[in-house]
Amino acid sequence: MRWAQITVEADDAAIDAVGNCLNEIGSGGFMVNDKPTPNEVSGYVPVDDRLEMRLDTLTESLAALAGFGVEGAGTEITLRYVEEDDWANAWKAYYKPSRVGRHIVVTPPWETPELEDGDLVIIMDPGMAFGTGSHPTTRLCLASLEDYVNPGMTVADVGTGSGILAIGAAKLGASSVKANDIDTLAVDIAKGNAAANGVDIEFGVDMPAGTFDILVANILADVIIGLADDLIARLAPGGGTLIASGIIDTRETDVSDALQQRGLTQLEIRREGEWVAIILRA
Repeated sequence: MRWAQITVEADDAAIDAVGNCLNEIGSGGFMVNDKPTPNEVSGYVPVDDRLEMRLDTLTESLAALAGFGVEGAGTEITLRYVEEDDWANAWKAYYKPSRVGRHIVVTPPWETPELEDGDLVIIMDPGMAFGTGSHPTTRLCLASLEDYVNPGMTVADVGTGSGILAIGAAKLGASSVKANDIDTLAVDIAKGNAAANGVDIEFGVDMPAGTFDILVANILADVIIGLADDLIARLAPGGGTLIASGIIDTRETDVSDALQQRGLTQLEIRREGEWVAIILRA
């Protein structure tokens, strides 16, 4: 299979925003090739009949960043076609073990991380699904799960991507974990990652059924607002916790207000760079 390497220039402050635009069109995370400013931010998408649509969407998203207060993001796209082996090797060059929260270590299968007592290891081969543990929103959610998941709890992960959050919840002791993604490729990748970590997770394309002690949604501000009623309906009555992320700080108030107006109580807001995770309770 051939892949399209899409590269956009960005100043330091705009790297995450440009990377998020790449993730929105289906890139499995993004890489930064540091150089004298501006940096080059790259992601990969498959060369198929959706490529032109993805590029059009990316062009629109990049142009819209200035309206959200993001400065220094390029609007020109550089496209290069690569073969499967080149794509895989490029990921391996950039994807290294990382520590998240207090005791979580995320590592690709080809690395051997240095561990400390009590560390919890998550093995991730992201393929073309978002979620390597390197993006601030993923780290915010993982660290939040570490603090809020207790053994025996039930957890749902909406928009699971690579499955990293669902796997983290299972390894933290959740008794039942369900996860979904509308992208069938992401579901397949997530299933493989769950198997590699030896955890049992129910994956599907439909929103997880039932109610849950913890529901994590690391998606986008507008999607969270649009799904607010569905997300809240899946929180266990009298104490279910929602961890909502994928939210750039300029949209923090919009998401927070939308969820609190529906009866949730805000517990805290966690921040990393220009990204936030909002934690609320039913």
